[in-house]
Amino acid sequence: MFRLETLARRHPRVYLAAYAAGGLLLVALLVWAFAVLADEVPENGWMVHLDQAITGFIQARDTEGGERFFVTLSLLGGPVLAALVTIVTLALALRREWLRAAVIALGSAMGAGLNSILKQAFHRGRPEYATEFIPHSSWSFPSGHAMNSLVAYGILLVVLLEYTHDSLRRRLIIAGTAILIFLIALSRVYLGVHYLSDVIAGW
Repeated sequence: MFRLETLARRHPRVYLAAYAAGGLLLVALLVWAFAVLADEVPENGWMVHLDQAITGFIQARDTEGGERFFVTLSLLGGPVLAALVTIVTLALALRREWLRAAVIALGSAMGAGLNSILKQAFHRGRPEYATEFIPHSSWSFPSGHAMNSLVAYGILLVVLLEYTHDSLRRRLIIAGTAILIFLIALSRVYLGVHYLSDVIAGW
């Protein structure tokens, strides 16, 4: 059976070229998907109606217990994530692992910076229910929690996998990270502080 590990070992240049081409193709597809969503923001089209329908459906059925759970979960994509990135970066710097420390710090900072720029560019207002949890005025598209958690936890995942060689443990770490990122994004929709398209665009 064909295995990527075999190709990488026997033909490293071919493997690297194929890997780079696949990565560029994926980036192009994601940029196109974001452009489709972004194009719908100023229009009162299908995306807006779907967003409002989903938000209204959830808000009509949420519970206090659910809100408490998702408020706590949402912290993992905000201040807890920022603290984790800072701690890991400092720990790696103390071990003189400068490259890993720089990748985590700069990658996370650039993701947050790009999100701020995009929010200012699109000026999409938050759902009407957002004032319960976000009293100050801020923009909704794309979701900062969704975008920052995917970028920062994704980078932390890559670094952690470099220290993990057991295949089962690696799969569990990848699955756990994916579930965490998904739940953080879900928390923003459940709490009514973001539309579904906000978190998809953030990803």
